[in-house]
Amino acid sequence: MSHPLSAQGRLALDMQFANTANAYQVPPGNAMAGQYYTATPTVSQTVMKKIVESGAALLAMIAMVPVAELKGQKVLVGLSGRVASRTDTSGAGERTPKQLLATSTQDYELFPTEWDVAIKYADIDAWAKFPNFGDLYMQAVREAIANDILQTGWTGITAAATSNIGTYPLLQDMNIGWLQKIRAFNGGSQYVIGTGPLPIQLGGATFVNLDQLAFSAKQRIAIQFRQRNDLVLLVSDDVLAYQEDTYFELNGNKPTEKAVLSGMITRAYAGMPTIVAPFLPAGTLLITPLKNLAYYYQDSSIRRLQRDWPSKNQVQEFNSINDGYVVQEELATSLVENITFA
Repeated sequence: MSHPLSAQGRLALDMQFANTANAYQVPPGNAMAGQYYTATPTVSQTVMKKIVESGAALLAMIAMVPVAELKGQKVLVGLSGRVASRTDTSGAGERTPKQLLATSTQDYELFPTEWDVAIKYADIDAWAKFPNFGDLYMQAVREAIANDILQTGWTGITAAATSNIGTYPLLQDMNIGWLQKIRAFNGGSQYVIGTGPLPIQLGGATFVNLDQLAFSAKQRIAIQFRQRNDLVLLVSDDVLAYQEDTYFELNGNKPTEKAVLSGMITRAYAGMPTIVAPFLPAGTLLITPLKNLAYYYQDSSIRRLQRDWPSKNQVQEFNSINDGYVVQEELATSLVENITFA
C-alpha cells in the first residue's frame, strides 16, 4: 500500500541527509539521486564509535582496531609472558631483552561486509514528530549493524563470496568469527566440545555446578596467562539460567553471593566476573580477557550510499566495510561447547 512521505517527514528526512553529509565532511547532495560517501580514517573511527555505542554493552568491551591493509600481522597482540630473568655477564653471556609484545606469526584477513537497510516512509513519519528524529533514525541503523557484528563474532564460520541468510540465519557464512578461530587454533588445544560418549554436563556426574566447570575450563589456558586478573567468563544465557535455577532450588530465599548487576556477576564463578554474552550459541562457555577479542576494520573502506526511493516508499542505506575478527592471543582462551544439563 502506498504511503507518500508527509511534509513533516520530508523536512526531517532532508535535515537528516544534510547532517549525514556534514558528518562525512562533504556538501549535501540530491536525496532522490542518492548521495555516496567515503569515510576518511578519522571519520571511520567516529562512525565505528557510534555503532559500538548503539549496540550491546559487551561490544564496547572488546578491542576495535582500525588497520590500513586487507591482510597483515596482528597489531594488538597479547603480552608474551614472563620478562624476568638473570644473566651471568662475567664471561660471554649477554643480556637479551624479551619481546614485550608477542610476535605471533598468525595474520589477519579482512572481508567485505555489506550492511544494507531500508526504512519505510511510515516509520519516518512516525518519528518525524519527535525533535530527536535524527537520533531515532540512526539508532535503528547502527543498532542493527552492531548486533550483526557481535552475532558474526560468535557464529561466523566462513566468509562466503555470496552470503545466504536463508540457509545461515545466524550469519555463519559472513566471516570467520572468534569461536571458529579458537576451534581451529593449534589442533583445538584451547577447545573442547561435549559429545554423546563424553558429555559435558552440568548438574550431573561430569560437573556438579558451573564453578567446577569454569575452573576445569580455565586449566586449558596457558599457564603464563592463567592468573591474569582480567580473565572473564562468558556464558550463553541457558547455561547461567540453569545454574541460577539450580541454586534457588537448593537455597530457596537465602541471600546469594552470585549477585547479578547489569548482566555481570559481581561475585563470580571460579573467581572470574561472569557475563551472559548476547548471541553466544546455547551451551557455550568462553574464558578470555575481553580485549583479547578484537574486531579489525580497514579504516579507508567505509562506504555509504543514502537515497530516497519513492518507488518503494522508503529510504535506503547501502553501507559497506572490510572487516574481520581476531583473537589476539589464542593461548589466553578456553572454549567449551555443547554443554548439557542433568
